[in-house]
Amino acid sequence: MTTDASTARRSVASTIALSAAVAAAWALTMSRAIPYRDGDRGVFASVAERVVAGDRLYVDVWDNKEPLFYLTLALGRTISPYVDVLLELAWLATGSLATYSIARSCRLSTSMSTFVAWVGIPLILTGGGYAAGFTHLPGTVLILVTVALLLRGRLLAAGALLPVIIAFKILALPVALAILAVHLVHHRRAAWGRFALGATGATAVLAALLLLRGELGGFLTLVRTNLTYSQADLADAYRWPIWSHFEPVLQGPTIATLAAIALILAVTWRSRDSHLSGLWWTTLATLVAGLLVIAGTGLWPHHAQILFTSAALSLILLVAGVPDLGRLSGVAFVGITAAVVLLNGAPSLRSTADSVLSAPTRWSDLSRIATPSQELLGVTNAGDTYARLGKNTDDSHAQGLRGLQLVCYQFIQYPYDPPENLSRIPECLATASFVLVDATLTPEPGKDVWNDFVLASEQVLADLFTCETTTWGRLCTRNPDS
Repeated sequence: MTTDASTARRSVASTIALSAAVAAAWALTMSRAIPYRDGDRGVFASVAERVVAGDRLYVDVWDNKEPLFYLTLALGRTISPYVDVLLELAWLATGSLATYSIARSCRLSTSMSTFVAWVGIPLILTGGGYAAGFTHLPGTVLILVTVALLLRGRLLAAGALLPVIIAFKILALPVALAILAVHLVHHRRAAWGRFALGATGATAVLAALLLLRGELGGFLTLVRTNLTYSQADLADAYRWPIWSHFEPVLQGPTIATLAAIALILAVTWRSRDSHLSGLWWTTLATLVAGLLVIAGTGLWPHHAQILFTSAALSLILLVAGVPDLGRLSGVAFVGITAAVVLLNGAPSLRSTADSVLSAPTRWSDLSRIATPSQELLGVTNAGDTYARLGKNTDDSHAQGLRGLQLVCYQFIQYPYDPPENLSRIPECLATASFVLVDATLTPEPGKDVWNDFVLASEQVLADLFTCETTTWGRLCTRNPDS
């Protein structure tokens, strides 16, 4: 009886400790999952708002992100902008569920699988390179779901996810293909015809959806445009071209993550010949694929998120491949927590505190109507047309403007945009009744195409509009006789 009572007490204590760890991890995760409103995220929210207003992607409104990302975001915004956070948390929870399935397939216990999936994974997926509300998280999560399905022999469903990954985050495709290559080597006799059937069927459904919406041609053009964008001169140029992609991505947190993945692969070296062989090689393959994607397309620190798949798989590999970590004990807790901190990018206490303290402001910002939009609403009527000129300092300008009609579908412009895109905007401005002119619409030394665009736009504004200077730029109204 004494032994049974002692075992019961340990079980209860272990459950309480595990529950507390899960609660703490998700409390921190929720503070990280609230997007900012500035920069690229503001553009995403504005595009989604225009889709809710009835605009078609790549036809009536344009940005260089994939269609399912925007259609999903728009679907949530038909209810409330706060659904943005619920979607982000849903992606993170799906990643945890997929990881739990993978861990169980690797023979980890229920409690250890829970600890890895619901404590470690949300912290890793919101690590140093994480940017809330961007496209990398859906891509990473869908790849983890694909791994879970492959391990359980669900090849039809795994195949169906492949085009879905492309429609959410096309740069995640090389990582998914690396996983498929490893799985094919380890399971040559698997029913790969079912995988092909699933991929073909889902591709047909998605193509039909985009075709019916009139967005398929624009999406295919987008793929070509993004290839050009990824080679743009956005950061410091180096004589060795690959380094110009690595340099802006390999910041401190990413280096910590890479070092942790490499160390785990080295520590679990012998696992490549055990029942964990598939997982070891998959982790290595996703790491190599992620680095190749960065080598070809890396431009910003958040592009490091392409490595998060490898980071998540490496945590499972560490726990499953090191016997002393496979049992939920004090030693295992410390060891796994240390691994999670490194895979997370070893965040400073200050950055963690800032994330928590800024969460209420970011939350309230989700429903805020931007100042340019408020001023525009003060002078417009339902159905009026408007355009926007300037770079992406936008903080969701389209929120609150669903009753207006956006013209000149590209409401953000950059010096590295294709010349044909920039040249058509000044011609289109004449169709707008109002124009929001951001303060970033200024010439730049050595950017001839951009400077020509700025000059042409300013000429149209001078000829056809009357502009009022504001704190954010100018609000221009078309003259009655123009």
